[in-house]
Amino acid sequence: VDRYLHKQTTSNLTTWRFNNKLREMPPGATLRIETLAPGLVHWCVDGWRSAHDTHTLDTTLGVHIADLGTHALGQGERIDLTFYWPDNDRWEGVDFQVCVGAG
Repeated sequence: VDRYLHKQTTSNLTTWRFNNKLREMPPGATLRIETLAPGLVHWCVDGWRSAHDTHTLDTTLGVHIADLGTHALGQGERIDLTFYWPDNDRWEGVDFQVCVGAG
């Protein structure tokens, strides 16, 4: 009660899912990707000039997660991402974008 009601602690995670493809996140947050299958998140913050690959981790709850290092991004910056599915040896074929908003 003290943590959530009195101190009003909030999570520093912002979650993106295929059934909730959020388009904006607050500055200072870590973008958490949740998928229903193992995958690789191919992502960047510079318009695909350089990219990062982050493998999802199995939570053993039927969800795979990947936390992207986005906490240092400021308002107006953007994360581009797509997916590679190793079990099917295929790319998602679609790029997604999440913008850092005012919070």
